[in-house]
Amino acid sequence: MSLLKESSVAPQAPANVRGNASPLLILAGLLSLSFVALPLLYLIRRAAQSDFESLRIVIFRAKTLEVLLTTVMLVALVATLATVIGFLIAWSLHAIRLPLSNLIRALSVLPIAIPSYVFTYSWLSIDLLPSGFLAAVIVLTLSTAPYVTLAAMAALRRIDSSQVDVAQTLGLNQLQILTRITLPQVRNALSAGALLVALYVLSDFGAVSLLGVDTFTRAIQNTYQGSFDRSSAAVLALMLVSVSSLVIGLETSTRRRSRLVKSSVSITRQPDKLQSIRSRVIATGFISLYLILALVAPLSVLIYRFIARPEPINLLALFHAAFSTVVVSSLGAAIALVLALPIAILALRATLIGRAAERGVLLVNALPGIVMGLALVAFGSDFPWAYQTIGLLALSYSILFLARSVGTIRTSLSRVPENLTEIAATLGQSKSQIFHRVTLPLAAPGVLTGTLLVFLSAMKELPATLMLRPTGFETLATEIWNNTAIFRFSEAAPYALLLVAIAAIPTFLISRPDRDSERGELQ
Repeated sequence: MSLLKESSVAPQAPANVRGNASPLLILAGLLSLSFVALPLLYLIRRAAQSDFESLRIVIFRAKTLEVLLTTVMLVALVATLATVIGFLIAWSLHAIRLPLSNLIRALSVLPIAIPSYVFTYSWLSIDLLPSGFLAAVIVLTLSTAPYVTLAAMAALRRIDSSQVDVAQTLGLNQLQILTRITLPQVRNALSAGALLVALYVLSDFGAVSLLGVDTFTRAIQNTYQGSFDRSSAAVLALMLVSVSSLVIGLETSTRRRSRLVKSSVSITRQPDKLQSIRSRVIATGFISLYLILALVAPLSVLIYRFIARPEPINLLALFHAAFSTVVVSSLGAAIALVLALPIAILALRATLIGRAAERGVLLVNALPGIVMGLALVAFGSDFPWAYQTIGLLALSYSILFLARSVGTIRTSLSRVPENLTEIAATLGQSKSQIFHRVTLPLAAPGVLTGTLLVFLSAMKELPATLMLRPTGFETLATEIWNNTAIFRFSEAAPYALLLVAIAAIPTFLISRPDRDSERGELQ
């Protein structure tokens, strides 16, 4: 029996957040839900235009079954491997005294700044990867493990070391403490991180496209481009939504939530770190191997291509692409913040609208960018003034990555100390005043983290950008793709390096140790 008996009580909202939702909040939640529903409604409408025989052929053909099995196997393997690697890195940084630990910590999460298509191209250039499915498992595992590392580090810092002290007095060794004390307290975070990895793999297009792996995202893209058959592509996308729904349901049913301690005074003490030479050598070696594979190798290829380029850099084009990327990604992150706030509050209050919207944003997070592009192209056809505008492109980013903002905002709001909101209430402050003067300022760092996650993801998004960008509007992602598509890899290197450099800024801010309590669980 575990020394820690974990409570199954779900997180409760602060006093000023509980209670019946105001009509204005419900209206804002419904507006956010309507945007979330856009791609799903588009898919249903498109699929309904197919006759029964066409639906039967698409769903039950052998190729669809092959795509389904490939997708499920890829998700299962990557999520499992990324969770193991991500947790081991986080635990090593938390429990073992390592040299330059802050630098190692920052470098360990930096791979999420590298787009999957850049990561894959870099590894293919080295010519050491196996081909096909196994290569996709390796690439996606290396590039998604930091999501689990971030979630695990946040959970590990919330563990009270007094329980570890008790376990040591009872004679438990480090392995027993890890399995019986540490893992039960961080499994919720690991479950959330694994879900984020699974949804990332389900929506990935760049890596599987370059490696020739037939997952749903590649099948949807090929169906649309090969025959312009949007109805068949919509049917495949709905099957992807079904798989995503099963993954989300599995994560929800297996996760056991711990009781949250919400006090303005910290009661936890961080444990003493292991200092044995053996543990430090093993941990340093493991993390170093990961960094070599996930960071040093791809960046080395990009730097080599950059140095070996035969032509001078077009600085004006590089600046324009960088400026466009930052502007449209920032706008998308700002829109996501506006849409996420009412969803997070309603979800924390366990309202029907909040639960529906929260589940919806997770489903949309698993959709490939081309589905969002098609949905908003159809939306833009009804509103010509919005079609091919920066605003529509930013809206696509906000909807695609809304889940990353909702999760962190909800967690941050749930961790606001109740005693502070109760004091504000005794001073005559209304619920609205308490929220704006106490709750929101205290949750602001977590809100910023969610916004940075959306900004980071939007910078790397490719399919939706290609479909929705205004004519002549180039981002770093589109410039990379345009050059690699015609095998001008050296010309793509400056754009790829600059994209990684810019993306490293929000990645560093997200990975700071003082952000752990604000990040909570990443989904």
